[in-house]
Amino acid sequence: MPSLLSRLAVCAGLPVLSPVAARGGALLEPPGDALAIVTTTFADAAKAYDARGRLISAPSYRKFEAQGYVEYGVYDWLTIIAESNYMNFRGAASNLDYLNILTAEAKAGASLSVVAAPGPSYAGLGVGSAGARVRLAEFGSMVISLEAKLRAATPSARQFLDMKTQLQEDVRLQLGHPVELFGMTGFGDLQIGYRTHGQNGGEIRADFTYGLRPFDAVLLLAQSFTAATPGRFGSSFMVSQKFAASAVYDLTTNISVQLGVFAAVRGVNSSAERGALAAIWYRFHGSSARVESGGPAELF
Repeated sequence: MPSLLSRLAVCAGLPVLSPVAARGGALLEPPGDALAIVTTTFADAAKAYDARGRLISAPSYRKFEAQGYVEYGVYDWLTIIAESNYMNFRGAASNLDYLNILTAEAKAGASLSVVAAPGPSYAGLGVGSAGARVRLAEFGSMVISLEAKLRAATPSARQFLDMKTQLQEDVRLQLGHPVELFGMTGFGDLQIGYRTHGQNGGEIRADFTYGLRPFDAVLLLAQSFTAATPGRFGSSFMVSQKFAASAVYDLTTNISVQLGVFAAVRGVNSSAERGALAAIWYRFHGSSARVESGGPAELF
């Protein structure tokens, strides 16, 4: 049975900063072009949001994740995507977990443990996924796309992820458009979707990204990532909202680096996680010039 700590960790609602939202997730790669991103995140938490959304003390944990993400333009209306994830999780044991162990030992007539068991931990492959993004429509400079992914993870990794079953579907409608503010160009991106078989049931997802370029080689990003489980059909109600701020610097026309921070600013039955991220981006231009709505960028 998953511990209290591992349940809080998966309720954080953070699938690792998503490498597509940050670049304008609704956009598609031109045919023959590709984008590869390697992202690392360091996160910890010692508090959680309870059933009333109040911040309370909780068993602490630390987490490191490394994600590889690739997308490739097959046609001007179709982009295929794939990603893989490595995770290292270390958590402290909770008094509730120790009490459950003592209760089980007493019922079995075994000797009671004098020292509390170590906290939950895991190091290995996390979630992997594959899917596609299809352009549905264009209205002037606005692009509407549909993205669908199939996610998979091993049984030992799932208790530290937002996955209740081995396979999980993620489908989302994406809307992207260019913006201009105080002479700075950029983009806005909205994603509304649904993810099946989360630890607390099916999840409604809402991600927002805004990017502005104060200089040609610099992209500033502000992002919000929200996950909510309605709590029907026996599942428990959960909400998690994270904010992220980062900057992307273009070293060359092909290579960019990204640094940022993120934190869970509100939630219900979820972890108050916070952390930092670093990423490197590589663009491959097979048959076209560089095309973007505001620069590189996806995180959670």
